[in-house]
Amino acid sequence: VPDGALNLVPFDALMDGADSYVLTSHVVTYAPSATVLNLIRNEKNSGTTTVMFLGVGDVPYQPSTAGKVDPGAGSTANPGVGGMVDFKGDPLPNLPATKEEVTDAAKVFGSSSVLLLGANATEARFKSEPLDHFRIIHIAAHGIASTRFPDRAALVLGQDSARHDDGLLQVREIRDLHLNAQLVTLSACDTGAGRLEGEEGIESLERAFLFVGARSVLASLWTASDIYTTSLMARFYQHVAAGQDEGEALRQAKLDLLKEFRGPATPFFWADFILTGDASERVTVSK
Repeated sequence: VPDGALNLVPFDALMDGADSYVLTSHVVTYAPSATVLNLIRNEKNSGTTTVMFLGVGDVPYQPSTAGKVDPGAGSTANPGVGGMVDFKGDPLPNLPATKEEVTDAAKVFGSSSVLLLGANATEARFKSEPLDHFRIIHIAAHGIASTRFPDRAALVLGQDSARHDDGLLQVREIRDLHLNAQLVTLSACDTGAGRLEGEEGIESLERAFLFVGARSVLASLWTASDIYTTSLMARFYQHVAAGQDEGEALRQAKLDLLKEFRGPATPFFWADFILTGDASERVTVSK
């Protein structure tokens, strides 16, 4: 349970007395507080998750338009058209690796999977799914944090002209969702970042999903690398499917990256993803 600025520190990337990463000897997971962790562990789900996996990815952000993602007013991009830009006015690039990331995860969990890819990866389609039926929800997209307006931090999905949505799944909208998921993975930049509220921790996308029913949330503390993230997620889900609890599965996935990439795999590329909530559970996998 981190306090203050320690919410921004990935503890498994710290070095121990033997100059080894804490990752090599410990499973590290996080909770907003002991009280929240106790509530998560003792709360009974209000329904049964009948579908194993929901994956969202390969959102079409291009071609460029004059649209803008604004933390104060939302997007001014034309509905149904790609080309939204971030807070600095830079166009959001497409993330082609997210298609592979999501489909690889779906293969691990077999036929009991629902995929929203490409033109189907819209905010409206996501909200229209029976979200409380999914055991694992994985969203691979651009994420935008906001320290000024934490309620307007967003996952940037596709737009749907017929529904008149802006493609921004904001914290204030996430609070209206209802989940029973054992795990929500936010495979996007800065999904664990936001406004630091002292002992209350960070107001973030991660926290929003945790408080609407997710038992654990895998999120990032900084800008994610496409190549390393795709590799990390593939290994993480393989370990989950093999029966490891979520915390151990993430630890093993990171160790796999260190073994494969060695020198280039500095903590910047693997330590950004952390698990918050009750990550001691094994996900019951049905194929």
